[in-house]
Amino acid sequence: MLRRCILCRTCAFRTPRTASRWQSGIASVDSNKTPLRRLLDDASGFGEIETKEPDLMWATEPYSVRPGESNSEKPRTNPKDTTVLLFPGQGSQTVGMGKHLQKIQAAQDLYELASSVVGWDVRRACLAGPADSAQRAVGVLVTSLAALERVREERPGALQRVRAAAGFSLGELAALVFAAALPLEGALRLALVRAAAERAAGRARRGGMLALWLAADARLAPLLRDARAHAAERAVAAPVCQVANYMYPGCKVVAGDLEALEYVERRGAEYGVRRAARVHAAGALHTPLMADAAAAVRAAAALVPARAPRLRVLSAADARPYADAAHVRRQMARLLTRPVRWEQTLHALYARPRTDRLPLTLVLGPGAALRATLRQVNARAWDASLQIDV
Repeated sequence: MLRRCILCRTCAFRTPRTASRWQSGIASVDSNKTPLRRLLDDASGFGEIETKEPDLMWATEPYSVRPGESNSEKPRTNPKDTTVLLFPGQGSQTVGMGKHLQKIQAAQDLYELASSVVGWDVRRACLAGPADSAQRAVGVLVTSLAALERVREERPGALQRVRAAAGFSLGELAALVFAAALPLEGALRLALVRAAAERAAGRARRGGMLALWLAADARLAPLLRDARAHAAERAVAAPVCQVANYMYPGCKVVAGDLEALEYVERRGAEYGVRRAARVHAAGALHTPLMADAAAAVRAAAALVPARAPRLRVLSAADARPYADAAHVRRQMARLLTRPVRWEQTLHALYARPRTDRLPLTLVLGPGAALRATLRQVNARAWDASLQIDV
């Protein structure tokens, strides 16, 4: 019922009007031969590596190296001559995002195109402050992509040299749009379905998210286990409490049933939790409690035209590169129920011998948290990074 209700309201993916407007936008980019288009024409894709790891192994192993992989494998070009793009999630939204892009015509055109797809004024919602989760999701997605137009005006060579991209949660949609794996219209529709589905799943079962700052000797696994046991004692069926976001060694975001999170808040200090703070979210995102939402997104993703990315895009669900169109569609649903392995994704992006130079990293979209996290994970990469103000 959840999937049918959401799809019938928001999933008209291939309407001729919006499709033709998006295609005409692509045509104009082709004719002008912008750095972005030349990048997409020249970039190459990478394959997927199959493996499985226990859930908390990611919390203790700093590098996402699999059998047969080598961190010393040389990139195709000199690292110092390449660029990496990072796109934030919807939690980065701020009132007034996009105000620094108002004088960039291409960015304003993007806001207008997005507005024609979703049916409301995206630019106004960003400047005045999004009213709900759908507006937050669409606003961050569009503003992050619009930030690329500022880069194109100020640092055109940087876009020509992009060789990899990643996005935090919702930001993965933006990375896939940049890599030509998803059309903008399809990504916007998926963002709307995802927001509606997460709200519905959150209403069906009360859950939340909690950011934890941990001591070096923190006992996170026992804490989560005992929190689930506490919730079970209070008649919660199959309680959930697990890591939802791997941020950096001293910070994790956990999510699950409210009864379990209350235990973590109350007893966390006994296990080495230095500080805890609630995260504003529709529910227990990136956990099995979003299974119904994932089903709705899976059905929606089947209607979206997808293709293999034209450059290396790492999925934060497993820190592996996208392989082909089928992989893109599958991962859209997996992103809702799997943890965001951001720390491991950053390690995979920047793994190289210490003597190698690191690429220029451009952090796009609102908020500074993504770049601050990069500093905690890889200070050398942070030192070679820039925040693109929006």
